[in-house]
Amino acid sequence: MPVKSRIRKWGNSLGVRVPREIAARAGLDEGARVDIEGFSDGRIVITPSRRRFTLNELLAGMTPEREHPLEDDGPRGEELL
Repeated sequence: MPVKSRIRKWGNSLGVRVPREIAARAGLDEGARVDIEGFSDGRIVITPSRRRFTLNELLAGMTPEREHPLEDDGPRGEELL
């Protein structure tokens, strides 16, 4: 069921408050990152952003036990080594 809200000025931008019940249904908490799309028909779609990991975060989980062995199937034709 739609909920009415108002657009308000927020610095040089505009903002809208998301009611707690709607945020909870969408799985959003304070500080959550979202993607916002506007369409020519007047719709605005807000979706939770997918998490982007930094290289340091990815490497932090790397251990020798989790390292995959290198696979080399060798030459298959007339390659020069």
